[in-house]
Order: sequence, then structure tokens, then C-alpha cells
Amino acid sequence: MPFFIWDPRSRKTGERRQSLVQTIDIAPTILDYFGIPLPTSMQGLPLRDAEASDKPVREAGLYGLFGGHVNVTDGRYVYMRAPISPNNRPLFEYTLMPAHMRTSFDPHELQDIRLADPFPFTKGCRTMKIEGRPWVNAHEFGSLLFDLDQDPGQERPIHDAAVETRMLGLLKTLMRATHAPTEQFERLGL
Repeated sequence: MPFFIWDPRSRKTGERRQSLVQTIDIAPTILDYFGIPLPTSMQGLPLRDAEASDKPVREAGLYGLFGGHVNVTDGRYVYMRAPISPNNRPLFEYTLMPAHMRTSFDPHELQDIRLADPFPFTKGCRTMKIEGRPWVNAHEFGSLLFDLDQDPGQERPIHDAAVETRMLGLLKTLMRATHAPTEQFERLGL
């Protein structure tokens, strides 16, 4: 997605950067600007050096849509990992606020609610663990690999075992680093 930033400390304007960043880097960038120490639970990284000199911030970025593909990009390739089962399970939502994007959870969705063990970023708080309702089922599309240099619109998947293996390694590393629930690894056949 397009991202525009101006840091008055570097005074750089009208320049493009190639460094791979994520939206989780915005809050640490603001805290860093104001000299506020970053909480240890914060997963993003300050963008000061990326903005000033295009110094790389991260090797790859993790993203996706709840219940859909789990994706990783290194800026050149995009790997979209699909669930291995047609039923797209196991899939749970972890929340302290039982609400979908535009509606509250229905009472029947809360019938079998469980409490999950805390994640490192929940600071010891347990969350509700609720059976998830995916927006899409990526299983029917399968896992996909794209070369953004050759196909920036991601219209023609490629088949390259070596690249897929490398991207799969990045995906697993980032999922572990972000404390993805263990059943996500199961859902994706990892």
C-alpha cells in the first residue's frame, strides 16, 4: 500500500524508498520520534533510518485476511499459503471485544467460548477464544507464488520450488516471531 512519511529530522522530501515496512512500524516510528522508549511487547520497528537513507528495516513482511491465505513478501516475491483442508479448520478468533467489523457477535457464537492462555503481547491477560468464521476460504485457490518483478499485478502464479521453500521459511519464522496461535500452523499444514 502507498505510505507517505516525512521526518523533519532528515529533511528528505520527494524521494522514494525501497525498504520493506509494515503498518506495525508506524507506532514505533512515532514513539521513536518523540524519544519515548518502545515497549518490549511492541513488534514493529522505527522507520527513521529507512526514511533517511533507505536502510532496510526487515527481510520480509507478513500479512493476510482472517481465515484466508497467510502471506509473506520479501519485496520481490509474494507467497500466499492456503489452508490444507477444505473446511479451513482449525480457525479461532482471539479477542477481548467480541465484535466483528460491523456487528457484535451473535449469542450463538459465544455459546462455546473458551479462555486462551495469554500471548506475550497481551501482558498476561487471557483472551476469549471463539470459533472463527472466515470471510473467504483460500483452500480452493491453493498456495500461490508470484514474482513481482515479472508480474506486479500478481496475475500469473509461478512454480519455483527453491523460491517457495525460502518463502515458506520466512513465513514460518515471521509467524513464530509474531506469536501466531499454534493451530494456524496446523491449518496451513506447517
